[in-house]
Amino acid sequence: MKIALPSEKKFSIDKHVILLFIIFFISGDTYLCGTNSNEVILTLARAANVLIIIYVLYLMRFRLQFSNNKCKVYAYVVMVILFFGISMLHQDNINRIGVVIIYMSLSLLICMQFSFEEYVRCFNLVMYFISVFAILFTVLAYIFPKFIRTFPVIVNSSGARIYTCGFAGLLEGVVGEPAVRTQGIFWEPGVFQIYLNLAIAFELLYKEKIESKKIIAYIVALFLTFSTTGYIVFIWIVLSYSFLKKSKNGNSVAKRISIITLLLVIGVIVLHFTPIWDMVFGKIVDRNNENFGSMTTRMAGIIVSSRIAVENPLVGIGMNSMNEEFFSVAYSLRSILGGWTHDNTNTLFYRFAAHGIPYGLFFSIGTFKFGNCIGKGKGILTIAIFIMLFLMYIGENLQYSIFPYTIIFYGYGWKESIRYSDK
Repeated sequence: MKIALPSEKKFSIDKHVILLFIIFFISGDTYLCGTNSNEVILTLARAANVLIIIYVLYLMRFRLQFSNNKCKVYAYVVMVILFFGISMLHQDNINRIGVVIIYMSLSLLICMQFSFEEYVRCFNLVMYFISVFAILFTVLAYIFPKFIRTFPVIVNSSGARIYTCGFAGLLEGVVGEPAVRTQGIFWEPGVFQIYLNLAIAFELLYKEKIESKKIIAYIVALFLTFSTTGYIVFIWIVLSYSFLKKSKNGNSVAKRISIITLLLVIGVIVLHFTPIWDMVFGKIVDRNNENFGSMTTRMAGIIVSSRIAVENPLVGIGMNSMNEEFFSVAYSLRSILGGWTHDNTNTLFYRFAAHGIPYGLFFSIGTFKFGNCIGKGKGILTIAIFIMLFLMYIGENLQYSIFPYTIIFYGYGWKESIRYSDK
């Protein structure tokens, strides 16, 4: 007599999720591989990105599947030619040019290898993992700040020290403070909020069924960033969900609005009657700061960049000249800005100033078209998503990042992406 033993379930590894996590981990948006002061680490990270490009090409069997990705490939070719030509004209640093082209190329291959639906699934799984680790590491910092100070330290390019557990990090200056700003694997909480808010937008505005554990993790992690921009973007996403997202499970717009309004009122009350209010919104206009707070920096990103772009409309001023020219123009406009700054923190407007209006428009149109991927071609949701991205980009210049280019290539190929997802 044979006894049938129950078979064990095979352990399965989601290669796409692992691949996307590795890409995020070694990207220019992290404290380990983006702002690390150790040049050896940065060089290894860039080499790793090239290896990933080769690996993704291998997954494609070195066939670019042009027929399903024409618009994406055309957009890539135009952007690379424009970017390379303009950068060479301005004699920009060849290493900077190479890094950006590497990220452009990797972004294109991600968009070709992942259908948009698959990208959303993998993106949210990766962000859920990062969010959980970020929350746990932050809670640990509240309870045992001395223990956190025993973790390995990474020094970034500005000289700031970051304690890291590998999958999350915290700036030295926030450990032991009343409000510990979480940043996950990213170099700054403001960058973390961009990824978190996109994950929230995917859950609320794209997916038919919201996964409660994920959305809770994203929101808690977002709250712990104490990012002014992050909070504003989150409110915009929630309002878009309340008024614009059609539901198939019977949730009426009125019911959504009632729930969201109640949550927002509770949130405002909690923030207003705690030190968090001053920390998050007080920094917008800080008269004790020589440049009068972050509002000056945010305004400068738009106004100063626009002035530079208008004065150099075709090819901008290049990357090498940006810091000096930006500060000079910002100082001359200090009466309008209420101060001055040398930081251009705007992802969209930086492109107009550095590379000219044609390149900036091409960059912005692709960003706008990305809303079609989430809104599935619905015009009003497309506009709402663009406003969301515009607000996200106000506070951070993702100059060396795969994030904006992935958005752009999916945007230009949104019809292809939707067809591919439906197969």
